[in-house]
Order: sequence, then structure tokens, then C-alpha cells
Amino acid sequence: MAYAEVRGTRLAWQQIGSGPDLIFLHGVAANRAFWFPMAMPFAAHFRVTLFDLRGHGYSDRAPSGYASADLGRDLLALMDALEIGQAVAVGHSYGGGAALEAAALAPHRFLRLVLADVRVQRLQPEMRLSDLEARSGFEQALVDRAGGAEALSEETQIGFRFLEASARLKVSGAAPGGSDEFIPFGEGSGALRAARSWLALLDETEARREFPQAGATAEQLRGVDMPVLLLYGERSRCWPSATALAQLLPHRQTRSVPGGGHFFPISQPAFTLAALQEFLGVRVSP
Repeated sequence: MAYAEVRGTRLAWQQIGSGPDLIFLHGVAANRAFWFPMAMPFAAHFRVTLFDLRGHGYSDRAPSGYASADLGRDLLALMDALEIGQAVAVGHSYGGGAALEAAALAPHRFLRLVLADVRVQRLQPEMRLSDLEARSGFEQALVDRAGGAEALSEETQIGFRFLEASARLKVSGAAPGGSDEFIPFGEGSGALRAARSWLALLDETEARREFPQAGATAEQLRGVDMPVLLLYGERSRCWPSATALAQLLPHRQTRSVPGGGHFFPISQPAFTLAALQEFLGVRVSP
């Protein structure tokens, strides 16, 4: 692991392999380890870069700069610092939003783009409890703890609300309740540390206010003219973003992950790996 000073913030990064550049971006409340199992096989064909978004993992917790457009600028600045002229970028969730923002700002810097279950704030500004046709056992447990569906009826960022509730449960030592394909902060030696870090980010910075901010306009998104793979879980709540992006991006293909939810790179790794191989035109060993 190394550090780069990027736009006034120190970002933790690492590289493996050699060849054309391939960058993986994780989503909020995660860190670069999210992509380790998926990224490592590609090191036989690419120079793979993984890094922690600002405020995550071992990167600095800056006071501000957490809108997707800001994180997109971080990506471009990190590419400059690491002397990466052009790259393929693979981003999950909010990290994919950052990659999309970077591509809108500087399309010539990206050869291909993979957006894995990305909710684009400009195209899908709200996510309400009523938008969730089905809830996992874990999500229903969070709703019950919050006082029921009526208590959350005015919440416009239910995904962020669930993440915060999950972190607070972890820190309090309470059992999460319910079951799910993946529970944020639910397992692993770093889960408690990650939960505490996420809550500090929400409580001590401008992230809570900045996360929902809209980024690139529809016209700017039309300028993202490299091949783009829209990879979304069959059960994703982000399909409104995928549908809108499919109408805007000139060279996109859309794939659904059978049975997949938001965290399908973890729950359906074999399908995800196969989809990435096909899109990137390489064969790797798991």
C-alpha cells in the first residue's frame, strides 16, 4: 500500500500486475478490499489499481468533497499522480458513480467503463421505502427498529439510511436480525472498524449532505462515448438509473445478474467475473 496526495487529501492505493491500466472503485462504507477477489485474477493481463475513496479505508477523512462529481475528480487526479494516461474503470455503486463522473469530465481518459449497480443521483435522485418492492429479512428488521414503514415514509435516501442503521447496530453490539445475501458491517474482523469509520464520516464531515448531490447533466453523460457495460442485479433497486443510462450512453450494453441484489460482486462472483472477462476480452483464472 502507498499514499498519494490528491486534491488536498491523502488517498491509499496499491497496484498489482502489469499491462494496460485497470482501476477498481468500491462503493460507500466499503474499501478497496471489496474488489480484491475480483481484481486479483486480472493482474495477469492488466496493471490493476485499487484505492480507498476519500474518507474510506486508509485514506484521509477529509471534511468535505464526497459528492460523486468530487470523487470523480479525485479519480482523475489520482490517475495523474500515478501517471495513468488512460484506463479501464470498474466501479460498484457510488464508486461507479464516481467513475462515470470522471468519464463525463474527461472521456478521453477511459477506454472502457463498467458500472456495477450504480445509482446515478442526477437520474434517480430519490430512493424511498415505497420503491422497495421486496425487503430482505435484514431490511425489514431495520424498518421495524425505526418504528415501521410509516416512520420512514418521508425518507428520500433509504439506502443511506439502511447503511447508517446497520453500522449503528454493529457498533452497539446488537444482533442485526433477519437474513440477507450480504449484510453491511455484518461479518469479518474489520466489520466493527468499518462501521465506526462510516459513522464518523457521517457525523464529522459534510458527506451526509453531499452524497445525494447531482453530478453530470444528461447532456454531459451523452459525451461518455467509450464502451460501457451496465451490470445490474436482477433484484437491484437501481434499475431506474440503468434504464436512463441506456438511453443516454451511445455505446452501452446492459446485463442483468440473475438473482443478484445490490452486492452481487460478493454474492455472485462467478457470474460477475465471467461478465467482466467477456467485456474486457480476456480470460483469467479465478
